[in-house]
Amino acid sequence: MSKKIRFQFDNMTFELPSTALQTKKWDNNKPFINMGAKNTASVIKQYVKLKYGSSLVVWSTSDVYSGGSSVRVNVSTSLGGPVSTNIYNDIQGFAYNFKAGRFDGMIDCYEYREDKMTSDGGTELDYFPSYIFVENKPKWDSVEYWVNEWNTFDPTNYTRPMVGTTLWEQFMNFNKSYWKKGTLEKLTQVMISNHPNSTSTPTIYYTTN
Repeated sequence: MSKKIRFQFDNMTFELPSTALQTKKWDNNKPFINMGAKNTASVIKQYVKLKYGSSLVVWSTSDVYSGGSSVRVNVSTSLGGPVSTNIYNDIQGFAYNFKAGRFDGMIDCYEYREDKMTSDGGTELDYFPSYIFVENKPKWDSVEYWVNEWNTFDPTNYTRPMVGTTLWEQFMNFNKSYWKKGTLEKLTQVMISNHPNSTSTPTIYYTTN
């Protein structure tokens, strides 16, 4: 089992791999917590789960590339809808604590922050990602994404002819080419669990076409 470190920030306790705790050899071996993109993504996800529990769904991914790094966070309700503006602003505000700086389009230059951040216990936090994006919608191709697509599906909005008799058939035939293996089963199960007595619960169509 990999070892973990725990630290407090904003009066909440977070966990990261033990490798996140490092020392600055050029600064008298001063300890610091490396908040690179992967660790930052983990901390933001932990924040959402600690503060909002199972009422929200959160996804966080990180990317490192030449000259920088980024974190992308998606949040939604359990049925794929947007969270309230207050909750979204709170999550975004927390996430932005860990931005390395900002890009100034006026001078076409990335400006790095000059302030120092520490944990509640005084350990420095450093090496933040260049960019952090927080989106108030489910991650593409998640079950929550497709539940939300179903809840907002209106075939009259499309010029492409819809194939199928029922609304569910039209929705499935319109989108099934995008689904991964198992998506249909998971999507149907979510709908049944949330509408157990509804006559509008979609019929399960298992098809390989």
